[in-house]
Amino acid sequence: MDLKHASANWKIAAWLFAGFLALFVALTRGHFYLSDEVQVFQQTRSLWERGDLSVAPNINTVRGRGGLYYAQYGVGQSVLALPFYAAGKTVHRLLDRAGAASWIQTFAGPVIGDPNFRWGGEVEIFFVNLFCAFVMAALVAVFYLFNLRLGAAPRWALISAVTVGLATHLTGFGVEFLQHPAEALFVLLAFYFLFEDSENPRARYRLLAGAMAGMLILVRASGVVLIPALTLYLFWNVYRRLHETARAVAGCALFLIPAACAIFITMWVNYVKWGQASFSGSYQAFNTFTNSWLVSIYGYLFSPGQSIFLFSPILILAPVYFRPFAQRYRAETSAILGLTASYALFYGRSVTWHGQWCFGPRYLMAMVPLLTLPLGLWLGSIRRRAWLAIVPLLLAGAFIEVLHVAVNVSYVFYRAGYTKLIPSDAFIFIPQICQIVTHWHALTAWDDQVDMWVVNVARELGASRAMEILFLPCALLALSIERIRTYLTLVEDASVSESHSFASGITNSAL
Repeated sequence: MDLKHASANWKIAAWLFAGFLALFVALTRGHFYLSDEVQVFQQTRSLWERGDLSVAPNINTVRGRGGLYYAQYGVGQSVLALPFYAAGKTVHRLLDRAGAASWIQTFAGPVIGDPNFRWGGEVEIFFVNLFCAFVMAALVAVFYLFNLRLGAAPRWALISAVTVGLATHLTGFGVEFLQHPAEALFVLLAFYFLFEDSENPRARYRLLAGAMAGMLILVRASGVVLIPALTLYLFWNVYRRLHETARAVAGCALFLIPAACAIFITMWVNYVKWGQASFSGSYQAFNTFTNSWLVSIYGYLFSPGQSIFLFSPILILAPVYFRPFAQRYRAETSAILGLTASYALFYGRSVTWHGQWCFGPRYLMAMVPLLTLPLGLWLGSIRRRAWLAIVPLLLAGAFIEVLHVAVNVSYVFYRAGYTKLIPSDAFIFIPQICQIVTHWHALTAWDDQVDMWVVNVARELGASRAMEILFLPCALLALSIERIRTYLTLVEDASVSESHSFASGITNSAL
């Protein structure tokens, strides 16, 4: 591939990022709905305002050193969100000085919660809530580049990336502030750099993969359970080249050192919080691992409320599109299956295996990009009639994500009576009251359960203000689509030209 060709692919990735960023900003909720989001945000606020991690006593907090309260969550996303908090404060200050009260209200929205445990009503909250819009847009771009690196043609790599961004369980997380998008991005990046190292061995690839694995751990400490599978994948690739066990073990060092540093940082943060240099911190105070795998595995595969196939329907075709991929990339297939099994078995033992309150199987969300990686290669080899199966699955996935994006999960929990169910997770297994059904009822009711920033602005400040705030995201989205089409045409024309040149060369040689 020449430099011009490669440059066009990178530009497609950049415009994919811009387009999906515009889309997620336009669809953002604008405030929090889950206590996990609130506490991670409170850590960000404390870091910026006071230089520590203490938060107000509330749900998911534990009293720690000095009598202060701390959240159970890692420090990674709270640190990464600091620029967004700073942007929110800056915009709030500038609007306040300009006397633009209506624009402050536009970004802040209605006040939800008390000052020490606020879910909405602050410009800073709105901007921090955009963090995952950037992360999800970056994930789609990386997914496109990874598909190209695996050998997919640009058109099919693009279609598979758009599929992941619009029609899988990832989509809805782009409008929230949960940690799972960053978790998914860092897993994908770690695997991407390890794959690069397998194809073109370089110390920097192993170091970058380790850095991404370290960030994964800092964002979600549970990511440590993925390190063995990633390490085994790296070990096998190094051993396959060198055929010496000792040198293969040494070759894994650059990957493991950053991951080990992240573990020590996590332990140090927990010591700062609670005076104990443990890796799990206060997590054991909120969770136990006594659940039956029979329940969780059945739930992850077949239940109407947690099945990964219902919330990412394209995965129904995984046995089909993984078959040719596994023949070409056996080590990568084994690694993907190992990573997925690691999370499914780890979370499956947790009494909170389902990850509620949330929409669908959020603990498996980070595995969806890996489980769809072979899609681009497969799409380039199928017959047209295969689309009779693919298109309905894509439409179903997009429909499910509309229910995820548009409807506030917390409101449904209360209105649908989930908080009164015995057992409490009954809605996961009963089709008539599963989240897909209750979210559909909420969407068709079109009441306050439909909870999106643009919708709420239209309700409170009028349709004209909603149109004003949509102008820039829609313009950027339209520009992104146009630029992607231009560069895709350039790449495909170059490929056709190269093919003709190659064919002409063979003909001339034969003559």
